[in-house]
Amino acid sequence: MKNESRYASAFKEHPNTLGLAALAAASCAFLTPIPLLCGLVVEGAYMLFVPDSKWYGKRLQAKYDAAIAERRRKLKEQILPTLSPAMRDRYLRLESTRDQIYSDADQNDSRAWFGDVIKKLDFLLEKFLLFGSKEVQFRNYLGSVLDEVRAEDKGINTLNLPLPSAKPSPAKPLAQDIPDEIFMTPESNWVKNTVDEIKQRYQDELDRIQKFLDTSKEIELHTQAVLNKRHDVIERRIEYIDRIGSILSNLNHQSRLMEDTFGMINDEIRARSPEQVLADIEDVVFQTNAMTSALEEVAPFEQMVARLSA
Repeated sequence: MKNESRYASAFKEHPNTLGLAALAAASCAFLTPIPLLCGLVVEGAYMLFVPDSKWYGKRLQAKYDAAIAERRRKLKEQILPTLSPAMRDRYLRLESTRDQIYSDADQNDSRAWFGDVIKKLDFLLEKFLLFGSKEVQFRNYLGSVLDEVRAEDKGINTLNLPLPSAKPSPAKPLAQDIPDEIFMTPESNWVKNTVDEIKQRYQDELDRIQKFLDTSKEIELHTQAVLNKRHDVIERRIEYIDRIGSILSNLNHQSRLMEDTFGMINDEIRARSPEQVLADIEDVVFQTNAMTSALEEVAPFEQMVARLSA
């Protein structure tokens, strides 16, 4: 979310750089520095007055708005169809709230004053979409593992089956049999119940392997090595499943924090200064960046499962 200075943006404006290049070319063509020197004088006046002007501020804001809108449009086309109906509605409400805040700031002739607020809201909107995409990916993964371990009830040794991919296609929507929401109550928390069931079934298999190793008096070295490796693989899968469950819970809390923040800003933006609002939204941006780091940390686990399933 780094901002380029107005002076750098003004200098890089296409008409400005084109004009400087034309004057430099004229100086070279006519073997005289006069065109270039005149251009430098005009450039000095341009850089002195234009970057700090209200007109140029509005021009930069319009360029920023257009770039952000285009980037968000591409993200929406890619991600929105994969989200659950409830999550899609939540995102669209956030986008509507952002537009309302922008409109109010514009009507009050304070768009530049609230520029940083709007930029951070745009940042959170994009993160909401990306977090929603990750939630679909991880919940579908948990659902596929749950199907895998439940197949054992049908007489299949599921822990020897190929592992499901940890990276489903980004275009794959949330499975229809997975609830839209992660509820707070333990008895209806789909993620917690799913993780607990998977871990228990893995633990049962670990107990069977360990019992076999402890009670069998003569085991071939090759068989022992295979069983020890299975034991290690299952333990690592338990670790991964536990990690995914924790991240899904945090993603849910983070998305709700974003919604609460948008609502709070919409409520208070008329009564509080941008400095006060920015202090609140900065806390949410910090938490959002921490969530992004947590998702980056889980990447090695995804790669581990991908290697195991190869």
